[in-house]
Amino acid sequence: MSFTNSNYQSKLSPTMTENWLVQIFKNTTSSVSTTDTPDFRFSFSETTYNSQNYYPAILNKPSISYSLDLKGFTTKTGSVTLNLANINLDGTTLLELLGNDTINGQVNIISQIDNDNTAANALQIFSGRVSSFAYRNNTIVLSLVSNRPFQNVSIPQGKTSNSDNPQYNNKIQPLVFGDYTANTNFVNGQDVYACPFLKNDGANFMYIVPEGTSGSDKLEFYDKGMKRFVELVNTDTTIATVDSVKVLKVPTLMTRQFKMLPDDVTETIVGSGVSLTGSLDDVYDGIPLESATYANTAGFSSESKGVVFKLQMPQVTGKITAITLGLSGTYSQTITGSPSGTDGAFFNLATSLSNSFGSSSGDVQLIGTSSSGVKTDETNTALPTSTNIASILTNNALPDELYLSFRFNAEGDDVDYSNFNVILGNIFITITATNDLANEPIASQEFNAGIEKVYLGRDITTEGFTAYSSVATLTDLDNPVAIHRQLLHSIINVADSDSDAKIENSGYKSVAELRDSTLTSPTSTHWKTRLALHEQEELESIMEQLQYEGCFFFEFSPQAQQTSISGVNELRYFTIADSVTANVDLSQNDISGYELGITSVSDLETNIVVNYKKHPAENQYLKQDTFTSSTSGSVHSTIFDNASHQKQEINLDFLIDAVDDVVGSRNSSWINFRKSLFGEYKTTVSATLVNPEKYAMLQVGDFIDFGEITFSELGTPFDEISDTFDSFIAMPTRLFKDAWSGKKFIITNLKRQVGKISIQTREV
Repeated sequence: MSFTNSNYQSKLSPTMTENWLVQIFKNTTSSVSTTDTPDFRFSFSETTYNSQNYYPAILNKPSISYSLDLKGFTTKTGSVTLNLANINLDGTTLLELLGNDTINGQVNIISQIDNDNTAANALQIFSGRVSSFAYRNNTIVLSLVSNRPFQNVSIPQGKTSNSDNPQYNNKIQPLVFGDYTANTNFVNGQDVYACPFLKNDGANFMYIVPEGTSGSDKLEFYDKGMKRFVELVNTDTTIATVDSVKVLKVPTLMTRQFKMLPDDVTETIVGSGVSLTGSLDDVYDGIPLESATYANTAGFSSESKGVVFKLQMPQVTGKITAITLGLSGTYSQTITGSPSGTDGAFFNLATSLSNSFGSSSGDVQLIGTSSSGVKTDETNTALPTSTNIASILTNNALPDELYLSFRFNAEGDDVDYSNFNVILGNIFITITATNDLANEPIASQEFNAGIEKVYLGRDITTEGFTAYSSVATLTDLDNPVAIHRQLLHSIINVADSDSDAKIENSGYKSVAELRDSTLTSPTSTHWKTRLALHEQEELESIMEQLQYEGCFFFEFSPQAQQTSISGVNELRYFTIADSVTANVDLSQNDISGYELGITSVSDLETNIVVNYKKHPAENQYLKQDTFTSSTSGSVHSTIFDNASHQKQEINLDFLIDAVDDVVGSRNSSWINFRKSLFGEYKTTVSATLVNPEKYAMLQVGDFIDFGEITFSELGTPFDEISDTFDSFIAMPTRLFKDAWSGKKFIITNLKRQVGKISIQTREV
C-alpha cells in the first residue's frame, strides 16, 4: 500500500524541485485536513499552496523515519525535529504566538513539487502532533511525534458504579470478543469465558457479563475435581443492569446439572465367544452416532456370557441431590427352551465383583433382576436412559470402583442362547448438585459469599463498525484483524470506514480475507481468535499482541489528513501475501549506493514450540504445536550442532486455531507464516534511492525487487539499443551466490529527506 495520489505521481521526474510544507493547527482547531487553513504555515523555500502563503522559516533539513518490526509486527514513525526562525508574523514574533494551545496540535507535512499551488497535486507524507517546543539562540525547536491515540489508554474500561455502597464501585466489566460454546449434554469443552462476582442480594448471586452478550446459554460452574464446566441450571438467562454493568443472576444454591462421562472404561470380563465391533472408546466419547457392539452369534448353554466394564468416574464438588445412570443403545437376544429362575438377561451396576458378573454389593438393577432375568426374545430393545443410582453413594461421593455388567445367563437345565448383542452408544451419569450447607459449612460460607467467578459460553462476534457488504464474515469478531478494528472503533472512537471502497482503501479487506475468509482464494483458512480481558492492560500492548498473533501490521496513515484525494484512508492495514508483487523494480540507475547482508543466526526460528488456546480457569494452554526446520541447507540440528540448542517456546494468548505447521501457503497458519520469514537465512539490502519516480510513493511495508532489467523491457528508445548496455540498469553485482531475479524484499526502514530516501529491506 504505497502512498496514494496520481496527480502527484504524474509530476515526478529526475529534474523536479521538491519543497516540504509544514501545517500546524492549534489543539482547539477541529478541521485539520491538508486543505484547511492552518494556524501556522512554514516551508523550506517561499511558496504558495492552496492559495495560501508559506513562510520559509525552516532552518534545518529534517528527515522522517518510518520502520516496522517483522518479528513483532509493529510499526513506528520516528519523531521529527523542526528548527524554526523566530520570524515576525503580522507584528508578533512566532515565539509569542506559541502556547498551551500549540501542544498536541495536529501537524501535517506535505511534499510539494515545483511550487505547484494546487492542493491535489501535493502529497502528505507525515501526520502527527506537536510533542514539545523550546527556544534557544533565537531559534524555536519543535518536536513532532506521529499520531498514536491508543497510547496510555487502558482496557477494559467498563466498571461498576454505586453511589450508595462504595464497596461495589470500580469492579471491572470483562472485555470479550469471539465465538464460544456452552457446555450442555455431553459437551465438555473449555470454550467459555469468566464472569466475575459482583454481589449477593440474599436470594441470588450476581455475576458481571461483558457488553455485547446475547443468547440464552446459562452460567457455568468450574468443578476443579472433575476439571470441567457444568451448567447452573437455575440461571436467570435475562441480562439485567446492576451498578451500571450487565449481570446474570443465579440462586445461591447454585444448582448444577450435567451429564458426566467416565474418565475411563475398561473391560474386566469378556465372555468367550463374545466379539467386539467398533471401539470401546466410543462408549464414553459423548458422540451419539458412535457405538461399540458386543455380540455372540454361535450360541451357548449351561453357562453365562456377556461383558463387565469397570468405570472410572470423576468426583463431584458439592452436595449431590440427584444422580442417574444413562445408557444409550439397545440389546437383542434369542433364547430357546424353558428358561426359569435366574436364566435370561440381567444388567446391573455394582460397587464390587464377587463373581464373574458382579455382586449385589451396592447393586442397582437395570434390566431383569438378580433372581429373574429377562427370558423373552428381544430385538433392539432400548437400554435404560435414566436409572436412579443414589443408593451407591457413600458420604455424598461416588465409590472408587463401579462395575457395569451385561450378563446373558443360560446356566439352567433347559435353556439355550442362540445369540445376543449389546449395542452401546454412551455410558453416562446425570448429576444434580448444590452447595453443601450442612456438611461443608466453611466451604459453603465462602461459596455463598460469592464464588469468585463463574463462566459463560455466549458468542460476542457482532462488530460495531461497518461491515464489508459482500463478505460480511470478514468483520465478525472472531479473527485478529476484526477484533483489532473493533478496539479502535469502540475504545478510541476512530472514524468508521462507512463504505466498501473505504474499507478496501484502508487495507482491511485484503488482510482480513487472509485471516477469515469463506473464499478459496487467496485462502480459506480461519485464524480463529478470542479476546477475554478481566484486568486492565494497555490498549497499545493488546493491539500489538493481536498484530503479532495475527501476523499483520497496522499504523495510522501518514496521509490521513489528505482526505480530498481519492483512495486515502486514515487507517493502514497490511501484511505479506502468499505471492508478493513488487511496488517498484529498482536498478543501479535508481540508487546512489547499497549494502548487502544476511540475516543473523538469532533471527532464525527453526525449532519452536508454540502453546496456544488458554484455559479459561487454569494457568495452562490447551494446545501445543511444534516446528523444526527441514529446509535444505538449514536443518536446525545442522545449524546449531544440537537439536536442543536455540529451541524457542512461544505462548499465544488470543489465537485458538490455524497455528500448526501445515502443507500450504504462507498464510495457511501462524507457524507457516513465521517459517516463511524466519525458517531460513534471508538476504537484506540497504540503499539510498535518488530517482523520485521510483521512491516518492514508497512506504514501509511496500515491496521492491532489484531486477536484472534489460533495455528491451524498458521500451522505446531503449529497446533499440544493444543489450550490451544492460549493466547500466541492472544491479552491478550478484546477490551473493544468488541472482537478483525472483527475489522480493519488504521495506522495513525508510528515512525520507528532500530529494532522496534511504531504505533497509529484507527478503520475504
